[in-house]
Parts: sequence; C-alpha cells; structure tokens
Amino acid sequence: MKQFLFGRPIMCEYIYRERAHLVAHLAAIYPSVRVTDPEEPDAPTVVTVWLPTGPAGWHVRPCDLHLFEHVPPGDNHYDGYDTEEKYRRLDEATMRLAKLKKVDNS
Repeated sequence: MKQFLFGRPIMCEYIYRERAHLVAHLAAIYPSVRVTDPEEPDAPTVVTVWLPTGPAGWHVRPCDLHLFEHVPPGDNHYDGYDTEEKYRRLDEATMRLAKLKKVDNS
C-alpha cells in the first residue's frame, strides 16, 4: 500500500529531496543564481547552474530552499534548452570533469 505525503507517493518526496541536495552541491561548485518562476506554484524557485557546457536549471520546492542559502538571487538567462538538453549538458560536464580527474591521478 502506497503512503502519500503532500498528495504524492512518499518515494517521490524522497527523490525530490535527494535531487535538491545534488543540485545544491552543483550550485556550490559552479556559478549559480536563484530566480522565481510564477508559473510553477509547487516549486516557484529555479536554481540555474552555469555548467562549462551551458546553463541548466531545476525547480526547487519551498521546503528545500534552505539548501540553497549559498545561491544568490539573480537573472535567469534561459536559452531555451529542454530537459533532454539540460541532462546532455550535465553529462558532458561530468565527462569533462572525470577526464580532468583521471589526468590528475595519472
């Protein structure tokens, strides 16, 4: 029997929380800003992270905003990317970083 929290399955709540922690970590590594998206009432804050491969943004729920106190408010320079492109950029940035790390460990 599924249990629900805020109208969503509890597992979904855990996944959103885990994602928020990971995005907060990315935002501590790369230049980032917080902006407001009034069209998304459940998660009105967007954190945009400027990866070496381009910007990537994630909506953040109000209950997770405390994880982003280190991210300043700013302007969202959204360039029209979709979810597929966002994760392509993240994957490419990860591969580049992994290659640098491999070179450093050699």
